[in-house]
Amino acid sequence: MAEAIGERLSEFRSFDRRDHGRLFGELVFCLLTPQSSARRADRAVRELSLNGLLIDGGVGEVASVLRRCGVRFHNRKALYVVRNRLELGSGRRITEMLVDDAAEAREILVKNVWGLGYKESSHFLRNIGYSGVAILDRHVLRGLAGLGVLRSPTPPTSRRAYLRIERLFIEAAEAVGVEPEALDLLLWYEATGEVFK
Repeated sequence: MAEAIGERLSEFRSFDRRDHGRLFGELVFCLLTPQSSARRADRAVRELSLNGLLIDGGVGEVASVLRRCGVRFHNRKALYVVRNRLELGSGRRITEMLVDDAAEAREILVKNVWGLGYKESSHFLRNIGYSGVAILDRHVLRGLAGLGVLRSPTPPTSRRAYLRIERLFIEAAEAVGVEPEALDLLLWYEATGEVFK
């Protein structure tokens, strides 16, 4: 499992951020994952890309694919996909938001990308090679509660709460001597039985 985690982290770190189409696809993947499985979101992005709908599809066409792939809240998420494509130029403007500091890049993304909160922005940044931010999804929160780092796996409901739990997560990773990204994938593996993205 350690080898699989290392390979996945290596893939994230080798992501070519100049590839605007792939960058936008990864952003869409992260937009689709809330309250839907990562596998379903990945399947939806692949189908949208294959059919040219990621770049040219209307809201109805995108929603149809999302619904067929089992992505929850497909109408709202389709609207986010199309609106972000129009406002971000299918990825070209995203590269301007990707400053060197992960926390600063996340703040920029949260303010400028429709449907992207702290968890989704952290997920996107990790998947394109950034480090030092935490993806506080239900698997990670349950894992932290199981380790005694948190009293409850209740998701954070504010920026302040997110940053507080993120700090605890990063301290926990440091305490066991692993990178935060590796701890995230380990907790994900323990909850799902796979190392994915």
